[in-house]
Amino acid sequence: MLNTYQTQLIARADISPSCASYRFKKPDNFAFRAGQYMVVDLGSELVHPLTISNSPEESGFIEFTKRMTGSAYCQRLKSLEKGENISVKGPMGKFCFDYTDTTVAMIAGGIGITPFRSILTSLERNKVDPGKIILLYGNLNRADIAFRDELENLRIPQYRLVHVLTDPAGIDNAYQGFITSEIIAREIPDLATASYMVSGPPVMVEAIKKALHALAVGETRIRTDIFFGYNAG
Repeated sequence: MLNTYQTQLIARADISPSCASYRFKKPDNFAFRAGQYMVVDLGSELVHPLTISNSPEESGFIEFTKRMTGSAYCQRLKSLEKGENISVKGPMGKFCFDYTDTTVAMIAGGIGITPFRSILTSLERNKVDPGKIILLYGNLNRADIAFRDELENLRIPQYRLVHVLTDPAGIDNAYQGFITSEIIAREIPDLATASYMVSGPPVMVEAIKKALHALAVGETRIRTDIFFGYNAG
């Protein structure tokens, strides 16, 4: 049975021209795993699943990071005042880091970075060596990269970040375009034995799955987290 909690807005911060993070007071006796999500109810039937973008080790708050569209949900989220109450239900989801002795390729598109930000921050704070982790992160341009400074400076022993941008100006060694099978094959050294976590809007996730299948990656090695309502939510 899922628990429902009341919580209050602590702070809001723009993290890119199109995304904002909202921090809420962590409810009493609340626990979650990095990579999980919650159903966030803003009232007036404005309900949306949002990934928790902070790590469990960051105490005192839970954070949701949302791509801000012109939807009624986003307008209501933007209008929240500090201290205002909302309802959250969960946590839910199994898109968590459960790997040992394998290379892990994390492939994110846009706001699909949120579960990876939670997972990677948790790994860093726990000071563990999880093995090779390669993050392939696709965005429009430099300004559009959510959590860029954090992701570029994570202290995880075998972690590596690869940017893939429509406009790569200002980012050294970034690929131009979209994440393709060619980029995956070039950047993932243990292609056949690696595990793959893919997160982003439905079209992107399906394109990556097709690219992985073209590289003969088995379905059992692929896990996905699809951000439905990417345009409407």
